[in-house]
Amino acid sequence: MAANTNIIKVYASADAPAKVEILFKNYSNFLGIVDSRTEGLLYLIENEKSFNHKASHGDLGVRVQSAGHYSDPTGNTATDNAITREAIIQCDFSNGVLDGVDREQEFIREASILRNMRRDYQLLNKQFQILPEEDRRFLCAYLRGEYEVPDIADELGVNCSAIHKKVSRLKIKVKETVLPILDGKL
Repeated sequence: MAANTNIIKVYASADAPAKVEILFKNYSNFLGIVDSRTEGLLYLIENEKSFNHKASHGDLGVRVQSAGHYSDPTGNTATDNAITREAIIQCDFSNGVLDGVDREQEFIREASILRNMRRDYQLLNKQFQILPEEDRRFLCAYLRGEYEVPDIADELGVNCSAIHKKVSRLKIKVKETVLPILDGKL
């Protein structure tokens, strides 16, 4: 988890070109890093809410925030002592969902970083659509580590250097479309 936390810290302070490199380098497990960290954040928030639970809240009332707001009908008072991973990713902390949490602003900031990381990953994948189908499949398989470079070279009947050049060319093409978006210029 420490390595994943470090990636998140580095990513949060990186400029757009560095973010793209992190996305490429961690492509196969990037969402896993984001989502596992989100699960950890969810756990921390829930523990803090239980520990700091306000006496005025009914013990049975539970509101789970995702697309909408739902209240446990068995509760005398709907309280905000449950929150979903989706709510964290969407940074939906409206209606006092973090009431009773001491580190509210810290959690909101981290949730915002995780949401932005997921958005950037989805943006990168969307930019793969500029590539021809065969190139897109090749680059995605390469980034996921599904094939070793020598195996790809053998299959295509080229040397490893040619594979690295092809990967670099495809990555540059994707970067040209994604960097202006990450930089906020589009």
